Amino acid sequence: MNVDLLFRERLQRFSKEVVLYGQYMANGGVLMVAVFLTGLLAYYYPSLVQAIPVWFPVPVALSFVIALFVTKSPHRTLLLEADLLFLTPAEAKMDRYFRKTQIYNFVVQSIGLFLVLLLLMPLYKATMGPAGAQLWLYWGVPFILKGWNVYSSWITMRLPDKNQYALYTLVRFGITFYLLAWMLSEGQLLPYGVFIWMGLLIWFHIRLQRISKGHAYQWYRLLEVENGLRLRFYQIANQFRDVPSLQQRVKSRKWLIWTARLIPYRKANAGRILFLKSFLRSGDLAGMYIRILVISSLLMLILPGVLAKAAVALLILFLSAIQLKGIGSQVRHQSRSSLLPIDEQQQKSAALWVRRVLLVVQGTVHILVVWFAAS
Repeated sequence: MNVDLLFRERLQRFSKEVVLYGQYMANGGVLMVAVFLTGLLAYYYPSLVQAIPVWFPVPVALSFVIALFVTKSPHRTLLLEADLLFLTPAEAKMDRYFRKTQIYNFVVQSIGLFLVLLLLMPLYKATMGPAGAQLWLYWGVPFILKGWNVYSSWITMRLPDKNQYALYTLVRFGITFYLLAWMLSEGQLLPYGVFIWMGLLIWFHIRLQRISKGHAYQWYRLLEVENGLRLRFYQIANQFRDVPSLQQRVKSRKWLIWTARLIPYRKANAGRILFLKSFLRSGDLAGMYIRILVISSLLMLILPGVLAKAAVALLILFLSAIQLKGIGSQVRHQSRSSLLPIDEQQQKSAALWVRRVLLVVQGTVHILVVWFAAS
């Protein structure tokens, strides 16, 4: 088996899929909204930085945010379901394949880390000034820590117990956060604690060597992580284009499902009840809708000026209208609508009604947030 050829084929197939769905998302208006929001944030960024009080611990806050992105190291291995049968016998030859996947993960995750550092750079320079830590440390240390986190996280994924893996993840975050905070504060944060940090690093390295020698690859865990990453990508792409291979997840969400009971229970409302319950229990659309609602509300609270808040509200409303187009197709693909005596025209009108209600709710929340911020 040629593992280099296997990795190259898997990567090419995945890259084609990303480019294809990326074009659909760009044509759906997301690129325009992202560019406008970026310009709006760049315009108001200096005033937001100046509004930070003097007592606020900027180095600690920056270290915490950067450490979150550095520690989070999901492992895309490009594995498929059939690999549990056909690749496990060749596990001894898969080390080279997995090394290539870790290089790929480091490069891709470093792009996101670079954008985070670029976003936080004006805040760092404005609050700490040129007398702070050297810029090459600001740019270099996080990437070194990212490489170490990718490597150590990959080793700890051999642990069969997920609780142990979570504990090691917490330790990785602590080590990463402390070094960043010590660096950005120029050693003022626990100046002699660097020796404790070195001791923890040596202890952690010894533990990693024991884990690597004592445990084999957890193939089911690797496939579970890969399927989760692929599902997350499909969920985002499904907002703009139907993804045939998307496996829908259903959540109970008892704290939200009561809203469907507000609709009068009669035959004419069968489609509305079905579509609303399907939306509230969906693992992708409802979660995306709630996250966008929360993030947009926070943006409108932070941005100064009514015009900026109104612009954000309109753009987010436009983005939500695009993403909520998948309500009708989501139910039809799962064949739930065939259980009810409603024709295709009634399904379309019911899906349109649910979309309108959700957009009205979002618009109402935005108006209340703008009114609260203005008052």
